Amino acid sequence: MIKPANLSSLTFFTLASLSLCTPALADTEASTEPEAVTSVRSETDLPSNDTRPSHNKDLEQLGYQPADTATEQPFPSAQEEQGWTDERREDVQEQLHEWAHKMDGWFGEPDPKEPATANLRVVLDTRWANDPKTGSDVTVEPRIRGRLQLPVLERRLSLIIGDEDLDDDTFLKQGTTGDTYQASNSKDRLIDSRKTREDNASIALRWSRFTDDIEDQLGVKTDVDVGVRSIDDPYVKVSIDKDWYESKNLDISTDSYYRYGLDSEHYAKGALDLQYGKNKNRFINNRTTVRYRNEDNEERKDWSNDLRQVHYLGHEKQLSYGVSASGYFESDKSGLNSYGPAISYRQPIWREWLYVQTELNYYNDEIENKDHYPSALLRMEALF
Repeated sequence: MIKPANLSSLTFFTLASLSLCTPALADTEASTEPEAVTSVRSETDLPSNDTRPSHNKDLEQLGYQPADTATEQPFPSAQEEQGWTDERREDVQEQLHEWAHKMDGWFGEPDPKEPATANLRVVLDTRWANDPKTGSDVTVEPRIRGRLQLPVLERRLSLIIGDEDLDDDTFLKQGTTGDTYQASNSKDRLIDSRKTREDNASIALRWSRFTDDIEDQLGVKTDVDVGVRSIDDPYVKVSIDKDWYESKNLDISTDSYYRYGLDSEHYAKGALDLQYGKNKNRFINNRTTVRYRNEDNEERKDWSNDLRQVHYLGHEKQLSYGVSASGYFESDKSGLNSYGPAISYRQPIWREWLYVQTELNYYNDEIENKDHYPSALLRMEALF
């Protein structure tokens, strides 16, 4: 049963959500932008109009947010003399593509006109939290996510490596990054080497059931992953994404998956995305997520809701802000555990393949008996 304090908190969150929606609902001006508005299920599914080689569909499936329009970038062009960092990046890209080409050859004769591709995200997250119980704390977490695409198998088989949670980092969401802020078990260390090793030590073969053309026709994307998580957890994962409705002002989509691991056992997650906005560079995105976990006969069920006003400011600059809430299910009833505001900003710096992202939130945690406290993230990210 929801306590009176939780009920008042929920009322506050609802009112804040409605006030956030007011600017978009009142926007009745004619827009010169294209009518089609892309559904934001996650960063992994956003389309790209950018034709640069580093900004392709594989990177979208790794959580990369591409530019909305092919505009002139305020960075050194390919014709200018490259520096040491650009040369090292090219070395990494060449090695990745060489590995992809060799793997592609295992299944048949590669087509020179359609070579295998490989992409890699390298992320360094620095988190700070002014925890009411443990005090001010800073942690650093290196993260990677990579994909090798094999066209010999009609681009339906690929190799996925690294931290799968990066696929969910579209905007600052309490159900993902919020958990990480509160989950550090090594307060005396700047880097938790064990957690870093386990999070990044995942590898899987992904089979995409349908080709891109069929997926576009059906509005359904289905993937099956078979691999190993956290070094010693073999697993099978089935993902299904569906676009349910698309109009000039509103898009509705869902994404869900079920995973069974020999160590982690049952894990299921489903999410509903509602995107409202006439302008593709300014819209409201509301994401509701429900999770179920069953490990060692212990069940855990929780939910989260993230309401964001999103702005694309040109040159791949993204600003999002809003309110979040999360809670749990007990005896078919839900309880509110945490709520608060959040703001995030992201843009490329120095090079078009190097990004910086800052995030700030102000959440509480009733289960841990923590009042609202500030926490922040500084993310450096490189795309290869």
